[in-house]
Amino acid sequence: MTITRRDPNTIWLGGPRTEIGDFTATAAITPGHLVERVNTAGVGQWQKHATAGGACNAIATEQNMLNLGVGDAYAAGDLVEVSELAGGSYVWAFIASGQTIVFGNKLESAGDGTLRILASGVALFQAVESKTATSLTRIRVETL
Repeated sequence: MTITRRDPNTIWLGGPRTEIGDFTATAAITPGHLVERVNTAGVGQWQKHATAGGACNAIATEQNMLNLGVGDAYAAGDLVEVSELAGGSYVWAFIASGQTIVFGNKLESAGDGTLRILASGVALFQAVESKTATSLTRIRVETL
């Protein structure tokens, strides 16, 4: 008998994290995007992680307090709920179109809030499922 593995409908799946909810978005961010803090005219804000291969331990999570789900994007100026992750955390992140990821692949930031197979950057996550993306696709990963 096989077990159907359903989408979790939540970004943080388990493990250690610190929740942050007091910075706004610089532009639209969808839960599951890697994010980084930026200084906008002296004000801290979140943007999609923009350094391909760079270090990042923060991911936008769904807006639980507003009863919104993983598909409901934050608009520019919205307070963003973010989880800063420690090693051993599991999340439901994004890979971009064209990626074929297999269980165990190490992943790095693609520089647009998504993940890609480790090339020459910092290994941030390890895939805990296999996925082929023909569009923006979510994948279960574990922080390293």
